[in-house]
Amino acid sequence: MNCPVCGAEHFSVPGGGKAAPAGERLCPYQGVPYTGLRAGHDQIYFGRWRRIDASTIDLRRAYHQLERLLNGIAVALETEDIPAARSDLGKAVEALHTAGPGEDGPEALRYLDHALSYAHRVIGDLLHEKGLPPHSPADFAGWYDAGEVPFREDW
Repeated sequence: MNCPVCGAEHFSVPGGGKAAPAGERLCPYQGVPYTGLRAGHDQIYFGRWRRIDASTIDLRRAYHQLERLLNGIAVALETEDIPAARSDLGKAVEALHTAGPGEDGPEALRYLDHALSYAHRVIGDLLHEKGLPPHSPADFAGWYDAGEVPFREDW
């Protein structure tokens, strides 16, 4: 199931519980700008596709999640005049299409990772435009089943 606030799968709360302790939010993204974009990014960022034991299905899922995220970013940019963000979105789309929806292996992983990085930059640009600090996935890591960013050092 996905969170009704942001749409991401993050039902475990920091500390391993399944429900938020009294007084805490059920969704860590509740009330933050660009809720869906940030949660979508982090769901991909902490996804199984970034693990050494990722399957072809994990890669396909990541591809389609990235596709949805980039579409959401494009919608957010329709009302903003941020040329650098539009350029980065174009680079993200190009990297995603280079990865391909059914591809696997190191090249596909690299291009998916590039697309995600460009998407992160666009989200940062959107937040910066509103005078807000950049998005940091590490701030939300405890809400996902990921202790660390998978195999980043293996690149």
